[in-house]
Amino acid sequence: MKTIFQYILLLGMGIFLYACEEKVVMLYENKPALYFYNGDDYTNNIHQHDSIVYSFYIKETSRQRDTLYLYVCTMGIPSEEARPIRLVQTDAEGENAAVAGTHYVAFDDPEVISQMVIPAHTVKAAIPLIVLRDPSMKSKEFRINLEIGENEAFGVGLDAQKSFLVKVSDITAPPANWSSWKYYFGEWGPVKMKFIIDYVGLSDFDKYSEFSQAELKYYRMKANQKLEEYNRDNQTILMEDDQITPVTFPK
Repeated sequence: MKTIFQYILLLGMGIFLYACEEKVVMLYENKPALYFYNGDDYTNNIHQHDSIVYSFYIKETSRQRDTLYLYVCTMGIPSEEARPIRLVQTDAEGENAAVAGTHYVAFDDPEVISQMVIPAHTVKAAIPLIVLRDPSMKSKEFRINLEIGENEAFGVGLDAQKSFLVKVSDITAPPANWSSWKYYFGEWGPVKMKFIIDYVGLSDFDKYSEFSQAELKYYRMKANQKLEEYNRDNQTILMEDDQITPVTFPK
């Protein structure tokens, strides 16, 4: 009797566990969804929150395009095949809306569309947003309000993370961490910053903490050297836009 009872008990538990497992699998298989990543992944050096602000001003003058990456995540079980995703600009008719083909490359453009996928066996991806340098950006900031779009592969995931804002311009503004750079380059100015980018070869201002003291001192020395050469070769003194303040660097 005891053996029969144990057999019945084990059979019942097996049926119960199978039923639970089947329900969980069906729940995820039937509802694949997509949402924008929001947080800090220090292992992979990914830091994304609800928006990106990008200015071409802090890039060399010759650069006419750049690629930003938007990180998206899936809900549900990974697929054995690559799955297409869809992003939609919701403010295309807005007053300050970026224009596809002018300020950025459209997501359905042949250059981008092949990368609009979640690869097989993965639950996240970096989607390229190629921004284009347009003269209109020198006086105005343009917005790209993006939302997850539904398609045959994905629905919309978390409501709080279905939207993402990108602002693009070519407008001058001091980096948020200029108080750190000030010791090596002095007071900030738009002409000075452009000089550092074009002549000193430094544009990664956000990465101050990654430079050693020796590297920072080298950039200060190079800035002084290049400024002396510029003033001598052009027989002038480089001035800020007010034509009163000379561009100088700490010695």
